[in-house]
Amino acid sequence: ALGIWGAVSGAAAALGPVLGGVLTQSLEWRWIFFINLPVSVAAVWLTLRAIAPSKRQGGRRVDWAGTAAFALFAGAATYGVVRAGSEGWASSRTGLTFAVAALALAAFVVIERRAAHPLIDLSLFRRPSFVAVMAAGVAYNAAAFGVLPYTSIWLQTVLGMSPVGAGLALLPLAATAFVAAAVSGRLLHDAPHRLVIGGGLLLIGAGTLGQAVLDADSGWAPLTAGLAVAGIGVGLVSPGLAGAALASVPPRNAGMAGGSVNTFRQLGYALGVAVFGTVATARMSHSLERAGVDGATEAAHTLAGGGAGALRRTTAEEALRAAFASGLNTAAVVAGVVGLLAGVAVLVWVRASGAPPVEQVRTNRPVAVERR
Repeated sequence: ALGIWGAVSGAAAALGPVLGGVLTQSLEWRWIFFINLPVSVAAVWLTLRAIAPSKRQGGRRVDWAGTAAFALFAGAATYGVVRAGSEGWASSRTGLTFAVAALALAAFVVIERRAAHPLIDLSLFRRPSFVAVMAAGVAYNAAAFGVLPYTSIWLQTVLGMSPVGAGLALLPLAATAFVAAAVSGRLLHDAPHRLVIGGGLLLIGAGTLGQAVLDADSGWAPLTAGLAVAGIGVGLVSPGLAGAALASVPPRNAGMAGGSVNTFRQLGYALGVAVFGTVATARMSHSLERAGVDGATEAAHTLAGGGAGALRRTTAEEALRAAFASGLNTAAVVAGVVGLLAGVAVLVWVRASGAPPVEQVRTNRPVAVERR
């Protein structure tokens, strides 16, 4: 079940650029947001229709205060990183945004300590395996997917590919992720979580580093091998991460662990896009400045935001291509290092554990323990 879930989850994240390209090219870019409305309605309807309510924790209440505080923290932290790239890390607005994030996080901790039914039991963070799995979730989505939006912009605005063509260029990651997740979920069901996740993160790191091979004359083909390797890593980590989250906590906290790892994954994606975008833009600015472009910083932000067409009126094509390639390479290196470090951390800190005994899964009864 985790293999199927991981295959769908990993492939869906990687297929986003392809489907987004279809919507952008067929309709317009606003539809990448509008499409969430019918999808969400369908998901709610299917959930209410197909999933039976839990009877074991029927008395629990939604922690609205904790949810609001964490949402404010996540939003402010992500926005602060995004704005820091253009306004500077030392600017007053950036500092204020991070201060709001810090206060929201502090409020979240206070609320969770006092809540009768907390969003997350903070005592779980005393478990090294749980902390390592949550950190792996952040690093996984950041390293695997955080650079892809800028790769898509490069493919379209610099190489001149259509939105659909740019999405298809990223398909090696989606295809290998789907196959690897389905295979690993079945064949590696009993393998230690730390080996599956740690190995997957190492592959993601290596594959992302393998994408840092661009220059001013590069097309999309040099990315294929790195994307495929990263996709295999995604296929290993996605189902393994869910199993490791469940194994790192007592059974009564299984739902809490599953929700937490998904939250940390999405937070990692948001922060990854923001941080790697800042890294790429800074490198583009340096490259444009060396090429003698006036207003290099502003031009770099325009270039990273998809404005290569406007810059071509005043800037040489060779300089734009070299700057964007340099920015993508640097972002890919940073993302790759994040993946490699996360893989090593998981191998060291996550407890060696596999799936529950097969007999217990199939019969839903406790497994008899032989007394000595």
